[in-house]
Amino acid sequence: MQTPDVVVLVPGFLGFTRFGGFYYFADRLLAVMRGLLEEALGYPVPVVPCTTLPTESLAKRQGHLVGYLSDLCATSLSGVERTIVGVERIHLIGHSTGGVDAQLLACTKPLEGRGWDKRSNEVRRKIRSVVTISAPHYGTCLADSWLASWADNRFFSWAVPVTDAVRLAWHLLWLVPQEAHVVAQLQVTHPKDVVNFLRQVAFHRELIGNLRPSYMEGVRATHKAEPGVSLTCFVTGTPLRADGERPSDSFFSDMYGLTKGDGQASPAVDRCGRLLEDLIRTRPRFVIRSQHSQMPAAIDATLNDGVVNTVRQIVHPDKPEEVSGFVVADHADVLGHYDRRDSLIDGSPYNAGLFHSGAGFGDDEFFGLSRRVAQAILKTIPGARCEEEAPELEIVSIQPA
Repeated sequence: MQTPDVVVLVPGFLGFTRFGGFYYFADRLLAVMRGLLEEALGYPVPVVPCTTLPTESLAKRQGHLVGYLSDLCATSLSGVERTIVGVERIHLIGHSTGGVDAQLLACTKPLEGRGWDKRSNEVRRKIRSVVTISAPHYGTCLADSWLASWADNRFFSWAVPVTDAVRLAWHLLWLVPQEAHVVAQLQVTHPKDVVNFLRQVAFHRELIGNLRPSYMEGVRATHKAEPGVSLTCFVTGTPLRADGERPSDSFFSDMYGLTKGDGQASPAVDRCGRLLEDLIRTRPRFVIRSQHSQMPAAIDATLNDGVVNTVRQIVHPDKPEEVSGFVVADHADVLGHYDRRDSLIDGSPYNAGLFHSGAGFGDDEFFGLSRRVAQAILKTIPGARCEEEAPELEIVSIQPA
């Protein structure tokens, strides 16, 4: 294929794009993103998911991502499969840790070493835009929880909250019969692939340490964004729900409790929270939510999407132009993994989400977010047709807790 633009989807913590019959980025995400971009540009725009290194350190994932992009955009087809010829601009969309990978690749220095090498710079010069969704730019409190450090205890320790671990495992097992479609897809995987994947997760735990708030705040202090690369952040979060309409299930509630932390945050993260509050209060169309969702009572350090704290999903608290939306959703909703119902036909969901947070995220919100992601990319492409801002709508306000 020959095209000047290519979009690369960078997955999160576990690094895979497909595991058996389960796709990290739902296939509809690739289809809608390509359709939105090609409609505006009038030429093919491949949207390519990239596999990274599961649970390896951010530095190793960074090196792997550079190599993948270099191979993808090789200037010659000889000896290289699946090469895209003539690429002038690379656009990265990263979810969760993949968003951190993408943003750090667009910084002035690598995570290891003093400077980028020639090969890295050749491909990095083509990066025009980075879009991050649910990314732990300032870490996640989940990485500080007992769950993250469980496997570090070589021998049983009474200090580990065994009761909490049993409860979490029980809630996860209770979901298995309800998530038969996911289990069936995973069963397609070859047993050898499953063993290799689990081995990587068990013995390479560097990424968990890298995602701790203390580590990521150190990275933020020492790594500066490359000028000329557009950065757009979408943040996610939803309150726990115990009402009768859409209650959060037990597993999501457990994950939410592990992620919220102790409510303390650094001055930089506090500024991210204040920026988010200001944007929700003053910017039209900023909030993406369904009529079934609930807005959080407050934007504080404990608000999260079940995996990442909301206020930690912003890179620069002094750059409001880099934050394009607060999505009332859980961590998997934004990938296309949510309870999908036909809006005109009654019946049970024909695709169930990975989490059941009660956020009420649906097709309208999915396509609304996708349009905004596409617009963030299109504004970096010369001659692209971009949508004009819609007229001012009702502004959502946050009520004091």
